[in-house]
Amino acid sequence: MLMSAELLKEYKEATDNFIAAAKAIPADKLHKSPSNDEWSPANIIHHIADSEANFYIRYLKILTEEIPQTDFFDEEVYPVKLKYDKRDVEKSLLLVQALRESFYNIMSNFTAEEWERKGKNANVGEYPIIALIKKSRTHIKDHLNQLNEAVANS
Repeated sequence: MLMSAELLKEYKEATDNFIAAAKAIPADKLHKSPSNDEWSPANIIHHIADSEANFYIRYLKILTEEIPQTDFFDEEVYPVKLKYDKRDVEKSLLLVQALRESFYNIMSNFTAEEWERKGKNANVGEYPIIALIKKSRTHIKDHLNQLNEAVANS
């Protein structure tokens, strides 16, 4: 399946690019916000860690249950309730890397039928797992751009 091979490559590249950029951030810029209403690089990293944990659970549900409910989480409450200001950035990066590498390994062994598995949520109804994987790929790329901008503007 050509599309899956390309998606696997893009997924891995997006992971590697985000991890490399995050590790290159100078310590004095990690917790600086470009402006009062924007996330610091550390908050972006914690958000990606929490998002990837949520994506991972949704992937596993789709692979092991028949069209499971996989609703999204409320990202607005996470920074305060999960104390982003007190979290260890290195641990969040390790989590991102572990989750994405683990799912990359799972995806690498998908059968044709597994690429067709579906979940559902209140916003879009039923959707194929490939749509969720593409969403994850785009999400981390978008936040890589946000991370680079935050570092450049802080």
